[in-house]
Amino acid sequence: MKGKLKYIFILFLSGVLFYSCSEIKNDIPTPSNISVHGENFNKVNSPEFHGAVIRKSNWNLKACQECHAADYSGGTTGASCLKCHTGSKGPEACNTCHGDFSNPARIAPPRDSYGNTETTARGVGAHTMHLYENLITENLHCSECHNVPHSIYDEGHIISPLPAPVVLGNLSKRNGAMDASYNPDDQTCSNTYCHGNFTFYKDSTANQYMYVADKIVGNNVSVKWTQDYPDGVCGSCHGLPPTGHYGPLEITSCYRCHGAVVDSLGNIIDKTKHIDGKINYNSPIL
Repeated sequence: MKGKLKYIFILFLSGVLFYSCSEIKNDIPTPSNISVHGENFNKVNSPEFHGAVIRKSNWNLKACQECHAADYSGGTTGASCLKCHTGSKGPEACNTCHGDFSNPARIAPPRDSYGNTETTARGVGAHTMHLYENLITENLHCSECHNVPHSIYDEGHIISPLPAPVVLGNLSKRNGAMDASYNPDDQTCSNTYCHGNFTFYKDSTANQYMYVADKIVGNNVSVKWTQDYPDGVCGSCHGLPPTGHYGPLEITSCYRCHGAVVDSLGNIIDKTKHIDGKINYNSPIL
């Protein structure tokens, strides 16, 4: 008798629990997607886009690592940053903040750290013409004008206010142009070797018959970083021929003594030998 009563009690209790749980489940609303970042965090053009948010935090990616792991692989969230940031440094790659996001080899503007792409923007300027599409000399390295950081948190990088400081390197100071300078107020380069601040003295060369003065000099022009200039126009950084050089001569005559550098039409055929601090001269073609 006691066993039968126990069985009846268990059936009664099971029914109560089943009914109660069914009622509770029916009252639970359908859960919505929950994100600590907001629905626009991955929308590129939104002011809530994560790139814009991180910019406002002065590019502090350490906050991202707290949830997404030190290597940004997902961590406790399971959401990996490396699905989009596919480069070897993940979100810390140079082209994340400036340059071409789809091309890790193009780490300089166009597209500065504020998203500008026009050359009139200070952060864009003539980066492309100097670094990637230089028509008249070798493509330059970032270190020619900047102290290049080894990691994102190096001193002088993200912890310093924009614009990035310009520190002119060796090319601008070749051939004695030690007073080369950049003016951050008007974004102008002055007295640089690469823009015509050069002097070749007659008594220092074997080709003295080409001199009509004691020296051959360039035009030493000042150039504005954000101003577009005609691509590869000869005669801007030095005369045709340069001041102090035998002449008058046409540009199509340069190849007679500088045939390793230019062709008979005046086109530069070896950029490594132009604006390299040397007189690249060959025996005249008569």
